[in-house]
Amino acid sequence: MREKAESMGVDLLVIDTGDRVEGNGLYDSSDPKGIYISKILREQHIDLMSSGNHELYKESTASAEFFTTTLNFAGHYLASNIDFYDPRTNAFRPLAPRFTKIVTKQLGIRIVAFGFLFDFKGNANNTVVRPVGETIKEAWFQEAIRDHEVDLFLVIGHAPVHSEEYWDIWREIRSLRWSTPIQFFGGHYHIRDYAKYDRMSYGLASGRFMETIGFMSISGLSTHRQPGQSALASSLWPWDRFHFNRKYIDNNLLSFYHHTGLNETTFPTEHGQNVSRLIQESRSALQLDEVYGCAPHDLFMSRAKYPGEGNIYTWLETEVLPLSVRDVSRAGKPAVVIVNTGAIRFDIFKGPFTKDNTYIVSPFTSGFRYVKDIPYSRAYYLADVLNRGPGILTEGPQLDKLTWQLAPPEQSAYTRGVFGNSGGRSSAGFLTNQVPFLSSGYAEPDLIPGYTTHDDGGNDGDDTIHSPIDFFRVPNVIRGTPRWDASEPPETVDLVYIDFIESNVAAVAPFAGINADFSRDSDVYMPNTTLTGLIMDWIKGNWPCEEV
Repeated sequence: MREKAESMGVDLLVIDTGDRVEGNGLYDSSDPKGIYISKILREQHIDLMSSGNHELYKESTASAEFFTTTLNFAGHYLASNIDFYDPRTNAFRPLAPRFTKIVTKQLGIRIVAFGFLFDFKGNANNTVVRPVGETIKEAWFQEAIRDHEVDLFLVIGHAPVHSEEYWDIWREIRSLRWSTPIQFFGGHYHIRDYAKYDRMSYGLASGRFMETIGFMSISGLSTHRQPGQSALASSLWPWDRFHFNRKYIDNNLLSFYHHTGLNETTFPTEHGQNVSRLIQESRSALQLDEVYGCAPHDLFMSRAKYPGEGNIYTWLETEVLPLSVRDVSRAGKPAVVIVNTGAIRFDIFKGPFTKDNTYIVSPFTSGFRYVKDIPYSRAYYLADVLNRGPGILTEGPQLDKLTWQLAPPEQSAYTRGVFGNSGGRSSAGFLTNQVPFLSSGYAEPDLIPGYTTHDDGGNDGDDTIHSPIDFFRVPNVIRGTPRWDASEPPETVDLVYIDFIESNVAAVAPFAGINADFSRDSDVYMPNTTLTGLIMDWIKGNWPCEEV
């Protein structure tokens, strides 16, 4: 794909490579995790990349990022606000260079680039995420933005393009460089989005899970100056000289053939075919196509109403959790189970469900914890508190924490009013089919459901026209109640929850009338069991495949 981009005159390939961990079998099923995906990524030519939050949740993944990924992409990996504890020196140091200055190959554009992560607070102890608002006041950043031999400031990172962090960076650069173009690339919210900061500053987010190739172009950039003209003077061009444009391209071969002018015979390269073989060999070694069961129908996160038969969270609440949540050491003790909806990352489609699907749907390694002997009514009500947030939880930083950590990221965008898709429409559909490209003289075809994006640039960003997909809100958490023999609910239960949300559960427990000390009273439930494994085992035992 790199060769094709350069043949089109593309000067720079930037990928939001944040959150490369957790989400597919190529990473999650290997031991140690990531050994196959690291080899595959190393074959890619990426001009600039940075970290996401998922690389930093665990000490092991942060270490792999420092000792493997940053070395594989030395000179291309940026970490403007992330430090790593280097065990060799017993000191913190930047995870990667804070910024870089590059000159593009095709046009010679001089770019100063940064790589930021949003103000993430869930990182492991061997990393430090420095607040963006403080980082941009540091001497190195101030020196970088005072460089007048610059045609473009480029900010890549893992943050929503409408985030306060990006606005802070924009304001800081603009306070000194009022006419130099600024381009932001962001992510994290899992939506296609485009932000306009001013007529010379825009930000692009390209959706989620590599469903979209985000294409951003800027016309009017030039390094040509008149003899004796300073670099500063050359940057004071009229704003109407510059034109920013974006396109959200569906990630499939039909799109690539169209935009390169090639076909299935001429598009492949020798290097690309070698990487494809490497991917397939890795998948075979990990047995990712092993079938665990066959789904009888589709189950959607947001495209089916909750609660409802076609909703994946209803399936978990009513079928998986009641039958699967059991700890032999607590035999005979009823439980109420709370799982955050953000623990599920993708839909399930009718048909074979493979080992790879398991990690795509629920890739996380979080286990379960519990507090015993909680009054049933209060344990049951706790989920309502987490979902509705009475009193102090209706505003302020506590609600913000719940929204970020419990619900799917795309819902966080929706609740903040920056959802990039029209009318509350979701970016949730994973669709590999694509309608033909429209041209004059042809009747409009029946449209396939997919992305229908409205952003700061209007509604013309989608490269392929789709019919919209409905987006239905889901709660922050769901509640499973494993069955008991008595006709009436028990007096007390074990309050079981995903360990990832223990701080949230502990924070709101008093509002449900639960006075437990979670730091002292909680313990591991179902040792060595994760939600991923629990789902896998349930599917193996309950979704048989019909004999062909």
